[in-house]
Order: sequence, then C-alpha cells, then structure tokens
Amino acid sequence: MKSSHARRSEKASRAARKRHAVVRAVTPTTVRLREAPAPSRVEVDRLMHQLREANEKLIVAAVGAQSASDVARTEAVQARTELDSAMSQLEDANERLTAAAAEAESMAEEAMEREEEYRQLCSRLLTLQDEERRRLALELHDSTAQNLAVLIMNLGMLEQSEPALTDESRRTLAESRSLADECCRDVRMRAYLLHPPLLDEMGLVSAVRWFSDGFTKRSGIQVILILGDIGRLPMPIETALFRVVQESLTNVHRHASTTRVVIQLAMIGDAISLEVRDQGRGLDDDRSQQVSHSASRTLGVGIQGMRERISQLKGTFDVEFTKQGTTVRVGVPLNKATP
Repeated sequence: MKSSHARRSEKASRAARKRHAVVRAVTPTTVRLREAPAPSRVEVDRLMHQLREANEKLIVAAVGAQSASDVARTEAVQARTELDSAMSQLEDANERLTAAAAEAESMAEEAMEREEEYRQLCSRLLTLQDEERRRLALELHDSTAQNLAVLIMNLGMLEQSEPALTDESRRTLAESRSLADECCRDVRMRAYLLHPPLLDEMGLVSAVRWFSDGFTKRSGIQVILILGDIGRLPMPIETALFRVVQESLTNVHRHASTTRVVIQLAMIGDAISLEVRDQGRGLDDDRSQQVSHSASRTLGVGIQGMRERISQLKGTFDVEFTKQGTTVRVGVPLNKATP
C-alpha cells in the first residue's frame, strides 16, 4: 500500500505532464500568429475605399428603394382614385339601368293592356259588324226585296190591263219592269252576301256550297270543293270560317287571275282545318317575301279582318305566297273557341 507521500508525488507528476501537453499545443499557433505579417497602409486604404463604395451603393439603393416606394404609393393612390371613379360611374349606370328596366317593364305592361283592349275592341267591332250585316240582310230581304217584288207585280198587271197604251209606253213599261226585276235580284243577292240564311239554317258546309256556286256564276272561276262531314259548329266558328271563304274568294277574283280555286274543309282531331288554294299568278322569292310582309296593303283590310276573326277564336291564320299561287290556311280548335 502506497504511502501518502507517494500518492502526492504521482499527482504532481500527472499535472506536470498535462501542462507540458498544453504548452506544446499552443506554441505552434502562437508561432504562426507571430509569423503573419501586419497589413500595409495601402491595403488598409484599399479596404476602406471598398467599404466606402459599398456604403455609397447601399445609400443609393436605399434612396432608389425609397423613390420607388414613393412612385408606387403615388400610382396606388391614382389607381385607387380611378377605381373609385369607375365604381361611382358603375353605380350611376346601374341606377340608370334599373330605372330604364323599370320603365321598360311598365311600358310592356301598358302595351299588354293596350293590346288586350285592342283585341276586346276588335272582337266587339266584329260582333257588331256581323249583327249589322244580319240586320241589313233581313231588312233588304224582308222589306226592300218584297217592295220590289210588289212593284214588279204591279207593273205586270198594268201592262196587261191597259190595252190602250202606245207602243212607246209599253216599251217604257217593259224596261221599267226589267229594271225592277234586276234590282230585286241584286238586292236579294246582296242580302245573301251580307248574311246568307243557309248559314243559320243549314250550317257552314251548305253556306259554302251556295256561295261557291254563286261565285262561279259571277266570276267564271271554277271552285273545287273538298268538304268533310263536320256537322254543325258553334255559330262564332261557322261565321268566322264563312267570312274567311268569302274574303279569300273575293281576293282571288280581284288579284289572282286564275281559273280554278280549291276549298278544303275538314275535322282534324279537335280542330277545324280550312284551306283555300288558288293557282293564280306566281311570285318569285323576293316578291313573295315582300307581299308576305305587306299582305294587308296589297290585298286590302280583308286579310287583317280574317286574321283577327280567327285570333278571337284562339286559332291560327297563315297566308302563303308561292310561284304556284296563294294559299290561305286556317285552324280553329273546338275546345278553345268561343261557344
């Protein structure tokens, strides 16, 4: 067992060895520091010059950044001002647009009301027109025609009961009787055209047959009838369709320069179909389009009257102009028509 003296001697030896090691480690670094040369004055000036240049660049960059920031801020303020102005203009335009839309809606409602009033007025006028035609037809038939018939009878009796009449007087009496007879036939024909009794008594098919026969005799235009078994229809429908046939044949006589007309009447489903087709003067495409847009002007107010009559019955009315002639097509639904 080692003594305390020996132990102290061993510790002192270990400490001495550590100090020696530290000295050996530090000594080379110290030697190298001592060996490094000190910077010269020129090098120091060069470093200071580089430092000043770097500082100046930094200052220029800072000033540039500040200037760019000011420009950006100015542009931002200007953009904001322009945006506010645009927003103000947009709001003003939106307000005007809203006002215009409200006014347009009001005008549309007013136009619809006016259109409804116009249709009601047209319906009333057409009804009054038919009633007036019926009244005039009855008056001509029951009054004027009867008076003319009595006048013809009286002239005949006068011609037979007066043997002392001179030849000139007899000729005058015969002419008077002939004129009275012609007037009587003309009055009866006009009464039937105003409102044919067959339309009330026998219906549309019989009235169309009667009118077509008279039209052929008066105009020389052949009328081909293709009439289906449609039976009796409500009076407004029969009256409207008869007026379409009447006006269509009148237009054919005035404008078509044809020798043949086809009238087709049929029941298709729950609707009545009427077609009046002539083979008159054809129209080229350009002229056909012009006439289609101005039919009321070239063919008179009858086209508009027919269209309005069918419109009152919730039906369809179409006029087609082609090189082969003119075709009037009408469709009237029975379930929507006025009873």
